Amino acid sequence: MSKLKNINKFTGVFPPVVTVFNSNGEIDENKTKNFIQHLIDQGIHGIFIGGTTGEFSLMTMEQKKQIVKVGVEAANGKIPVIAGVGDNNTRIAVELAKEAEKSGADGVLAFLPHYPKPTQEGLYEHYKAIAKAISIPVGAYNCPVQYGINIEPETISRLAEEGYIQLLKDTVIDLDHTAEVIRLTKGKITIWVGYETKVLPALSLGVDGCIVTIGNLIPAEIVSIYNLFKEGKIIEAREKQLSIFPLVQAVFAREDMQPLKEAIKLTGYEVGNAIKPATKVSKEQLEKISLELKKLGKI
Repeated sequence: MSKLKNINKFTGVFPPVVTVFNSNGEIDENKTKNFIQHLIDQGIHGIFIGGTTGEFSLMTMEQKKQIVKVGVEAANGKIPVIAGVGDNNTRIAVELAKEAEKSGADGVLAFLPHYPKPTQEGLYEHYKAIAKAISIPVGAYNCPVQYGINIEPETISRLAEEGYIQLLKDTVIDLDHTAEVIRLTKGKITIWVGYETKVLPALSLGVDGCIVTIGNLIPAEIVSIYNLFKEGKIIEAREKQLSIFPLVQAVFAREDMQPLKEAIKLTGYEVGNAIKPATKVSKEQLEKISLELKKLGKI
């Protein structure tokens, strides 16, 4: 059994922060920190640095370590920092987790190793290895649509019961999966929902918050959904949740990060371009994004 870790809940809205790169594909530390400060000013409760939205999988090993340090420095103790440490190779994930702890992260989140696809026992051993290597909370990032593999609620429950994971980002279309995890883990771990259109439904099931990409673009709106729910203002929360659907559809008509970055630029924040193989955004998509941002009063 692993060493008992801090099980304080990381509640609220934790945007998976975009990384600002310069024209040479290097991390622009100052612009990234400035953008994180903007998110803090908008009322977010924490950040997930080095996630899929931050283009972590496209970074070099040194950049993966660098971005965590940037996030910790930008947060400056004002909000918790969860660091992305995922890799298909358990040994590399452990190395990244150790470095994240050394850099001052409050917890780590590792996507499911997915190629070649491991068994559920393999997933269990992967997270166990990470947990035994560090003393800060460890989490799994489950996203079957993106990675083609799903961690079963029973595996999560086993890891939670034995003290190997304290966090879960459950980015699933079918909230039955999230509900079963909540039922089995009985409040022992922090659970975030990962789809922006499911924030309110998931909160009603008992998740602790959300890690949603659109939180980079409209952080105040996502924070509002969370706060309204916590205040018991369900009708207002529902209206706010429904109001963002068209923007979500416009931005995520494709899956690379260039549309999101173009959208953020429209709101006045320079976040550079996505790393290749991302390509330019069509005029039609940009017009749709612009229209929806105007409807929300963002531009």
